[in-house]
Amino acid sequence: MADQYDMERSLGELHESAGRITYGLNTVVNAIDAIVRDNSVLFSNPGALPEGAEGDVLRGLLGSIRRQISDIVEHGKSFEDKLVEYSSEITTLGETIEQKKQSVLQDAATGVSNRTHFEAALRDVLSRIDEFNDKVAVLMADIDRFKDLNDALGHGVGNQVLRLVGDNFRQNLKGQDMVARWGGDEFAAILPGTSLENAYTVAEHIRGALSGRSLKNKDTGETVGRLSLSVGVAAYRQGDNPHKLLFRADEALHRAKRLGRNRTETEQE
Repeated sequence: MADQYDMERSLGELHESAGRITYGLNTVVNAIDAIVRDNSVLFSNPGALPEGAEGDVLRGLLGSIRRQISDIVEHGKSFEDKLVEYSSEITTLGETIEQKKQSVLQDAATGVSNRTHFEAALRDVLSRIDEFNDKVAVLMADIDRFKDLNDALGHGVGNQVLRLVGDNFRQNLKGQDMVARWGGDEFAAILPGTSLENAYTVAEHIRGALSGRSLKNKDTGETVGRLSLSVGVAAYRQGDNPHKLLFRADEALHRAKRLGRNRTETEQE
């Protein structure tokens, strides 16, 4: 979007410059017209001008200059119109590109990033690990017994639960942190510049904000389940690649599941 902004700004500046040039040329044309008007008697009466080529040259020179400048002004106006047209087209194109980009990088059901975007972002963060003082944490989360909720409440409510979890992540993350739907009922988050201990605290805020929320059948009002998350946390170790880091976070998540769900576990040494 920065490149598009620079192009639109440059077109705007060029349009302003063209406008100033056109205005200046119009001023010259008006000045010529004023000369002709103020000396109408002289120019309408060839006999009043000196005999020979000098009078013809004067009339012809003014007429030629006016015609040429008028042509330039007309071209300038056309050029300005084209600049406005191009600027509008570029803005529309940029909006279209951004929409396409979002559809490629965003999970349609939740509005958070998708797995493809997450994996690319994690590779980028790890390639710049020194910018974050060698600190990057990853969260892997899973909605407990999501299949049971889906079966009991239907896919429509299931999608609402997914959006609720995605929104809860976003509300508890900040700065360069990002969350993505990893797949199914799993979510993943990257916390650049965050230690394992601080990432655990963030994970507990996310888990705690959802823990115990009741889910009801709209038709009967009956409580059919309670929402909870299991979360695994891992932090960057020297020489880590995305696979190693995610593997440890996933192991921690599975341990949280085995230990009873609705809890956060950190990676083991």
